[in-house]
Amino acid sequence: MIKCRSFDEVLDFAILQEKAAQQFYTKLAGEVQDPAVGGFYRQLASEEKEHENRLIALKGYAYALREPDLRDLAESGYLDAMPVPADVTLKEAIVLAIRKERSAEHLYTILADLVQQEELEQLFRVLAGQELQHRQAFEKKLAALQQDEKEGPSSAQE
Repeated sequence: MIKCRSFDEVLDFAILQEKAAQQFYTKLAGEVQDPAVGGFYRQLASEEKEHENRLIALKGYAYALREPDLRDLAESGYLDAMPVPADVTLKEAIVLAIRKERSAEHLYTILADLVQQEELEQLFRVLAGQELQHRQAFEKKLAALQQDEKEGPSSAQE
């Protein structure tokens, strides 16, 4: 687990995770056969880029944190690295994405509770809401894949 000693370090880590998410979703977009699914992943990559840009804009911003302190971030699970194997299947990638989006949502919710500036709180709540939407979209896609598996190998595949 990464130990962050300052809010800037948390931002740096979150920025790196958003960049990793962009690469992950871009890779998935290139590997699926269905153009609609590829477009979905490209849109997610674009949204993660927007998150990255918003976080970068916070660097150097004057802020203060409410109690409790950054220790709460460790509970988010977001500070744990999430390696992705090179040979990941679509189903495995979706499961990993669900975990990533859930932990990102939790991280941004904790950050919203910690910051004292209303505009930062609103920003983190918006980011948390977007991560929730991503997770729900992945959960829907996973349910569809699982349904296809139950129906047999002749079902539509990505």
